[in-house]
Amino acid sequence: MSNTALPHFAQRLKTLRKAKGLTQQELADRLGLKRASLGAYEEGRAEPRLINVVAISEFFGVSVDALLKGTDSAEDRERGKSLRILTVPVNEIDKEERVAVVPVKAAAGYLEGYGDPAYVQGLPTFDLPLPEVSSQLTHRLFQIKGESMLPIPSGSYILSNYEEDWHRAGGMRPYIIITRNDGVVFKRIENRLDSQHNDFWLISDNPDYPPFSVRPEDVVEIWRARGYLAFDWPTPAFSGMERIQGTLDSLRAEIQALKQ
Repeated sequence: MSNTALPHFAQRLKTLRKAKGLTQQELADRLGLKRASLGAYEEGRAEPRLINVVAISEFFGVSVDALLKGTDSAEDRERGKSLRILTVPVNEIDKEERVAVVPVKAAAGYLEGYGDPAYVQGLPTFDLPLPEVSSQLTHRLFQIKGESMLPIPSGSYILSNYEEDWHRAGGMRPYIIITRNDGVVFKRIENRLDSQHNDFWLISDNPDYPPFSVRPEDVVEIWRARGYLAFDWPTPAFSGMERIQGTLDSLRAEIQALKQ
């Protein structure tokens, strides 16, 4: 039983560390602490100095208030500000983050297992050493299904980075949104959290699909789309070019026949 005045901090610190896939020694090294001190914090045997609390909150990207109290207000949860612990896969050797792949066949399971370290670690992963892919951000590759975002074809993989602050999401930019009712959704977002609607307005690039509203309490995760990988060429434009090319070839043949 924790005897510190900060019992929520002890449990939250341990949960955050495990979600990152770090040992006590590894986290202590990154924070510039002794492993024994970190262990005492997690076991509730000691209270951290304020400077260490700030360092821990900055390392995990959570507020000091949420770190110490362990819970957020009902208003924050409704408006998408609550603490969300992101589980990330790491390399077993150097413990560096890797990009997890969520194929279509795993989308249903992802909704249940996104917070389970064992599930996320079991997803296919890879490194992406490109200058456009910042190592300071957490990335994930989601496969999409359907034609709502044409010309990006169904079956494409969307490279996305994690959006922790939902109030930054929007601006009609494309996102992967994980919802409780619809699972993995690829749409553009109009952010209406600060209006009377208090929702996300999700819009397809394909005008045949009407936009729809999603409440923040129905959203699990938001990932900003940065690029995509597709194995089908965009056929509509190419098919038109092929028809034009075929017509030109026929005209050349007819002109050649007339000359002869």
